This record gives sequence, C-alpha cells and structure tokens, in this order.
Amino acid sequence: MKITVIIPTYNEEENIKILVPLLEKKFELFPDYKFTILFVDGNSKDKSVEVIESLKKEFKNIDLIVEKEKSGLGGAYIKGYKYSMETLSADYVVEMDADLQHNPDDFPKLIEKVKEDYDLVIGSRYVPGGSVPKEWALYRKFISYFGSLFARVVLRIFRIKDFTSGFRLTKVKGILDQIDFSKIKSKGFAYKMDMLVRIYDMQAKITEVPIDFGLRDRGTSKMEKKNFQDSLKVVLEFAKERNKNFIKFIMVGFGGLFVDATLFNVISFSLEPYYSAIFSGFVAMLFTFLLNNFFSFRERQKSKLSELLFFFLAYSLSSLVPIFARGYIIYLFVFEFGDTLLIRNIAFFIGIFLGLIWNYTVYSKIIWKKNV
Repeated sequence: MKITVIIPTYNEEENIKILVPLLEKKFELFPDYKFTILFVDGNSKDKSVEVIESLKKEFKNIDLIVEKEKSGLGGAYIKGYKYSMETLSADYVVEMDADLQHNPDDFPKLIEKVKEDYDLVIGSRYVPGGSVPKEWALYRKFISYFGSLFARVVLRIFRIKDFTSGFRLTKVKGILDQIDFSKIKSKGFAYKMDMLVRIYDMQAKITEVPIDFGLRDRGTSKMEKKNFQDSLKVVLEFAKERNKNFIKFIMVGFGGLFVDATLFNVISFSLEPYYSAIFSGFVAMLFTFLLNNFFSFRERQKSKLSELLFFFLAYSLSSLVPIFARGYIIYLFVFEFGDTLLIRNIAFFIGIFLGLIWNYTVYSKIIWKKNV
C-alpha cells in the first residue's frame, strides 16, 4: 500500500525541519505501508527548498516539486495529486499543511481508517474530540464554524461537519482518479470545498476523525486574499448546479421575508409580538406558496385546482412548524431580554434562518418532489 503525503510549502524552512522527523516517526507505526512525503514548493524566498533537499539525503522517501510561480493552495495540491498518481503510483494521498497546525500526532487517525476501506477521511475540528485553538479571536471561530455550516446548509450535505478542513486522506482508485482537475472551480483555499462536493457526489464512503487544530507560530501563511469571496462563489456555483431551483427559492424567500418582516413590524405596534409573528408568517406563507409553485418549482408545479388546494394544505401544515417555532423564539427573547425593536428582530431573523433550512428541505423533497 503506497501513501503519499502532499505538503505545500512557501517559506516554511523552520517548520519543515520539525515536521519531517515527526512524520517519519509516525510512519514507523504502519510498517506494511510505504509512505512518501511530497513537497510542492511555491518558489519560496527562504531556504525551504535547500532544507528539503538536505532532508532527502537523510530520508529516502521524500520527493519535491518546485513551482516556477506560486499557483495557490489548490493549484499546488492539484500538481501533487497528479504527480502522486502518475509518478508515485499512490493508492492514497494525504493532504497536510507544513505549518504544524495539523498535528502529526493526529496523522495515525487518518491512516488507521485505510483498513476500513474509506474513500475519504477528514480530519475534523467539529466532531466530538476535535478542537480549534482557544487563542483564536471570536470572529475567526465564528467565520470558521459558520462557514462550514453555511456550506452544509446550502449544499444540503449535513452529515459532514468540517467542510473546510485541509487535513484529509483520499483513495486514488475510483475516487481521485475520476476527478477532472481542469474543472476545479478554485485554485485557492476554496478547492477544499470543491473537491469535497465532487467526492461526496460520487456517493463515496466518507468519515471524519477528530483533530486538534493548532496555532501557526512561524513561517508564512499560505492563505490567499479574498478567501471568503472565493469560497462563497464556489458554494453558490455548486448550489446552482446541484439544484437549479435553489436560486429561485432564495429569491422567493427574500420576497416572502420582505412581506413577512414588513407586516410583522407594522402590526406589532398594535398586537402582541407573538401574535404578530404568526399573522405575518401566514400571509408570507400564501405569498411564497404561489411564487414557489409558479416560479421556483415551475417544472413541477401543481396546475389543477384540487392539486393546488391539497398541496397548499400540506404546505401550510409543514410551514406551521417554523412559524410557531419562530413565535416561541421571539417570546423567549422578549421575556428574557426585554421587549425592544432590536430584540424582536434578532429573534425574528434567528427564526427565519432555522425556517429556511426546514422549508427548503420539506418543499423540495415532499411538496414539489421530482416525478410526483
């Protein structure tokens, strides 16, 4: 069994000196496997290449690709994938950072899953036992966690908890060798999500193992600028490809939100917030049902009056769950924090977000199910 560990580098000379001996120790735990460390260097300005060349003399299982120009994180990995398959004849590849944020002590957790024949093993920060640095600022924790959550919700891939982990093991045969790398939407950080979606859509056998993600304390970050915009673009492009109704549903949702929020704020001055939220929700529900039927899910629309009435009843019953749940959330927030316009709307939009997940799942899978 041949396993290649692909490690992109850019100005990582100090980290490389530490990482290689630690990894070599972990390789000894699996004597039946042949490991190769493949560095893909983005034309470092420090002595990273010299350090790697020196280590190649001590350890005979190190290989190196030096890019003429830095091609981005995704670009480096794609070069590594191709070299691993075409030159090293790898059975599996491991993606791992050089900066020691991926702890070598977690490396065996990925390799141990090989015997269980998983196609993809993700080193996850968000499964029980996983963690992110306590020293991270709150905004970074928020972006990391909710970035994964957003991708999971939009793409409806709920069983994977860590969408942006860069510590992974992937099988070559039937998985990596089936991917057309020319179609990868990002050569930067967002390649991680792109690859994950493609592998997931192959109905691959996927698992997550907990890792302790560490702090970078030396070297140069490989994170490109505009990572957020790039990631958002990849997620939305896949959402459009995977479900042509999604964008239309979001547009109708914003229309319904406008109707809902406007009515709620107008009538809540004369009615209790709880009742106002329920009333505005019912009006918005009728509005969105009609638009979803004749616009979002037009190819599956209900045209007969009997069908319309029946499915509107089903639609209404399913919509009761988020409507009353939202009303209860508003009631709790007002009771706990006071009845102010800000508190009302914070609770209102929390309810809206949860309702979005519920509604799209029910509508696309039940109300306007394909081939009904």
